[in-house]
Amino acid sequence: MSNTLFSLKEQLNQVEEFLKGLGHEASINSDEDKQKPEIVFAISLKSKKVSRDWERVQNNLSKTLRSIFNNTDQKFRIIIAGHKKPCIEELNDERVTWLSVKFPPPLNSVGFTSDKYRKRKVIGAYLRKHGFSGYFMPLDADDWIHYRFVEYIRSLPVSDAFILNKGCMVNVFQREAWVRDGFFTGCGSSALFYFSSEKLPDTSIEKDLQTELFKWRHHGKVLQYLRKINKSYTMVDYPLVTWVLAHGDNNSMIKKKMNNQISAERFNTVGEKLEEWFCEYFRILDK
Repeated sequence: MSNTLFSLKEQLNQVEEFLKGLGHEASINSDEDKQKPEIVFAISLKSKKVSRDWERVQNNLSKTLRSIFNNTDQKFRIIIAGHKKPCIEELNDERVTWLSVKFPPPLNSVGFTSDKYRKRKVIGAYLRKHGFSGYFMPLDADDWIHYRFVEYIRSLPVSDAFILNKGCMVNVFQREAWVRDGFFTGCGSSALFYFSSEKLPDTSIEKDLQTELFKWRHHGKVLQYLRKINKSYTMVDYPLVTWVLAHGDNNSMIKKKMNNQISAERFNTVGEKLEEWFCEYFRILDK
């Protein structure tokens, strides 16, 4: 469906109607539901040494965590790997595990990507050690999760991967929000992969990776990669993740791939004013 046919609010409401139609809310915590895979949100946190504003990085992470905490389905956990542990109350929550990494932080923006993926492997090795099998979702520390995201994903048949074909984009500097088609081609917080514990890495060292799927890095080419390694995937056509831009410490902007003027017009769609009702779908407002 085209973004021009439905307003942003109408598209967000569609997931409500879908889940009501399934009657899934009543099945949360049922015996059948307990057999479905849990979701791990894997966050590679930027080093304080290469951040422009550490307080902003911490505040962004707080919003990301709150958006996950407030999900209707609580079958998730959050693992964060980083150099410097933020001083935010959300990290005291039992649903969050902090992993301190020992390797040096990147010297500049050139090393951002390799630093992110090495931290991701640290998370994978931790999960393997603790016998985790389930959905693994790489998530940037400034993006927001819809309050029914976990419920929606776990209502679907089990798949090797879920790819977010639609997602929201927000320019917080311009106070604009819009829905983007082909979301996975631009945002790294756009896919979940199923792993059994033996397919997760033994360590964060590249040669110890146990599966081709965990070596995947380029989100824009994920469909080609999944086909190549003969994995099934399910496309998600509801905008259940928000890519947050123009807050002052985005890697994509530091690398000059985008700037504070980014808008819906660039994606051939219509933007709307970022208002409180939108934030309610992602539960990121201050308590």
